[in-house]
Amino acid sequence: MFKLYPLKLYFKHKSTYIPLSVALFLNLCIWAWLIFNIGFSTESVFLHYNILFGVDLTGSAYKVYALPGLGLFLILFNAAIGWVMYEKDEFVAQAGNVLSCIVHIFLFVATSILVFLNV
Repeated sequence: MFKLYPLKLYFKHKSTYIPLSVALFLNLCIWAWLIFNIGFSTESVFLHYNILFGVDLTGSAYKVYALPGLGLFLILFNAAIGWVMYEKDEFVAQAGNVLSCIVHIFLFVATSILVFLNV
C-alpha cells in the first residue's frame, strides 16, 4: 500500500522549508517587481532581448507574468513530488526543492532584464 509522509513533518525539515521559503520569497519579489514597474497596462512591452539583434519580441504587458507563474508552478510541482518521494528517498525531495530555488535565481535575473528593458 502506498503511504504518504506526513505533510506537517515534511515541512519541519530544514532541507525542505529553507529552499522552499527562499524560492517563494524570490517568486513574491518577482511578482511585486513586475507589478510595480510594468503593471497591467494594455501597451506593448519588450518581452525578449537578444545580444546580437537587440529586442526581438514585443507583446502585451500581461505576458511578462508568465515567468513568475511558471516559477510558482515549479515550486508547487517540486514540493508535491518531494512530499510524495520523501519517505522513499529524501535526496530526491531535497534536490527538487534546491533546484526550484536555483531556477528562481535565474528567473529573478530574467525579470531584472525585462524590467530594465521596459522602464
